[in-house]
Amino acid sequence: MLSVHGKRGDGFHALTSLVVALEFGDTLTIRPSDSADVLRCSDAAVPLGPENLVLKAAAAFRARLEREVFFEFDLDKRIPMGAGLGGGSGNAAVALRGMNELLGEPFKNEILCEIAAELGSDCPFFIEGVPAWMRGRGEVIEPLETGLAERLRGTRLVLFRPDFGVETAWAYGRLVAGAPQTYETEAAGVARLERFVENGDLGDVLYNSFEAPVGSKYLAISTLLANLREQGVACLMSGSGSCCFALLEKEGVSAEEIGRFVRDAWGEGVFWVETSIC
Repeated sequence: MLSVHGKRGDGFHALTSLVVALEFGDTLTIRPSDSADVLRCSDAAVPLGPENLVLKAAAAFRARLEREVFFEFDLDKRIPMGAGLGGGSGNAAVALRGMNELLGEPFKNEILCEIAAELGSDCPFFIEGVPAWMRGRGEVIEPLETGLAERLRGTRLVLFRPDFGVETAWAYGRLVAGAPQTYETEAAGVARLERFVENGDLGDVLYNSFEAPVGSKYLAISTLLANLREQGVACLMSGSGSCCFALLEKEGVSAEEIGRFVRDAWGEGVFWVETSIC
């Protein structure tokens, strides 16, 4: 769930969200380096300069540590860029955790979360990566009650993305342009989460403020999701798009059937992964 409430005085958007980590993701290998940070990536499209969040994380970590330490990073990129899956933010958080571990854990997770919040609103979530409520601009993380989190773990789903991404800044611009109708009140967003906490039904939190404004531009997304829902599939766009997901329910439509719908709509080259909540 991603419920966006409106623009705050500091320019960020206030939101309420239910966030989980998945078994699927990128792999980041970290080693000490002698005199400079180095980033290598399996995907040639990924920028390797100081604008990359992994290198920003290294610079922020070094500044907080107040020591001249450097690292080599090898990124096996599997999460598509512009997908709304938090790939860049997750890699930055993993970089912080890895650097901290290599140096004997000079910082507790609370400090790592502070550093992560300087890098991006959703970065702090990935420090621990447990199912959680996300509030504020994304930096306020409240882990779900243990029993509820355990019920979520292992939930199977499929991820699918068309052959285009969505710029996050553009997506937020669509929310601003359509305000106030594109925003949901904080009370409404919190009520969705409270219903979910009470009954554990994921259907209560299958809501995304971005889906309608992004889907009005990218009809391939809105049309496919509408068709899947007509077939009884519980699905949603992830983040600001363009990746979407569908829950795999025991008595519901199979992954194979969903895959046929997706490929018929978006072509054989669609990004497709079956995974689960961890």
